Amino acid sequence: MKRTGWAAIAATAVMLVLAGCSKPGKGESTPDTSPEAQRAAREAAQEALYEAAVAAAEASHGAGEPAVWTLSDEDTTIRIMGTVHFLRPELDWRSEAIDTALAEADTLVFEADVSSREAASEMMNFVSTHAIFTDGRQLTSLLDEGETEELQAALDYLGFPLGAMQTFRPWYAAVNLSVLQMKKDGFDPTAGVEQVLEREGKAAGKGFAYLETIEEQLGRFANLPDEEQVDFLISSAESVEEGSEMLDLLVSEWEDGDVTGLAALMSNPEMMGSEAIYDALLKARNQDWVPKIEAMLDEPGTVLIAVGAGHLAGKDSVINLLRAEGYDAFIGDAGAMTLVYAGPLADRDEANRLRDRLSAEQRLDGIVVRIGDD
Repeated sequence: MKRTGWAAIAATAVMLVLAGCSKPGKGESTPDTSPEAQRAAREAAQEALYEAAVAAAEASHGAGEPAVWTLSDEDTTIRIMGTVHFLRPELDWRSEAIDTALAEADTLVFEADVSSREAASEMMNFVSTHAIFTDGRQLTSLLDEGETEELQAALDYLGFPLGAMQTFRPWYAAVNLSVLQMKKDGFDPTAGVEQVLEREGKAAGKGFAYLETIEEQLGRFANLPDEEQVDFLISSAESVEEGSEMLDLLVSEWEDGDVTGLAALMSNPEMMGSEAIYDALLKARNQDWVPKIEAMLDEPGTVLIAVGAGHLAGKDSVINLLRAEGYDAFIGDAGAMTLVYAGPLADRDEANRLRDRLSAEQRLDGIVVRIGDD
């Protein structure tokens, strides 16, 4: 059985966001049958969602390297790239566009500060107040017998004792499961894109800025109802043994610059498991980030923004939200782009339909612009 989704990971002094696992959305009511029957029906739905998403991803293609968008005005250039927070150390993901964006940037912007002493203190405080039970409950007190068995099986596979997680709230247990699974399968946080860029940025004397605090990022998960958190945990447990297959596919789509494929795999509520998880991980955060990115255009200079690839794919992506605000964010620098003009057309609706058709048929990342008043 294969499943997919995304989780947030918090550790004592490090915070990264990467692939986890989730269950399908609850668009249709589930018959009131035994827990075993409901679980089997859920797994069948997950399989269908997975297969459809993989087929859609494999049918699309990118430019052969990770996508880098450019947003600029008369005195500011902002480049935006998607990242993967855990990677296999042997993967060579660098490109000329990424190297140029890093070399020219005055400031590197990441999701959150995860490396400073202040960040470590904030993380420890957050974990002690939002990730650990403070009322005497234990993790398994929120699980039924079948869910406890599912969690135990996942932990046995990972070689981690259940007792060590009993004080964890479900969301925190879920993200720890994801990290344990990724490390077991050979993915390394020190090889992740942000950590590589941060090391090089510090060596070059770059400035650093962040789009959110640790509490803003992880608080969305901590504030989910217990039921949503348990769903998140059990879905993560169910997919532990097959997690690397999906993560390898996600990395492949990212490395190819296949934004459409990434959107099919992760940037929709159905693949996340619920609207609540989708909003907490992607949609609400994207909406919060856009005004902060807009404000960066008020300061002259060159900026490189590096955030999880899922934030830049799909209908609710940062890129689409910026375009909805009237900004022209495009892949590639103008000097290295092949510009294809289509039109003019009679009205904007017709132009939007043509843009969507060119995107679907030719994989062109188009924008609609007004060229005159007539």
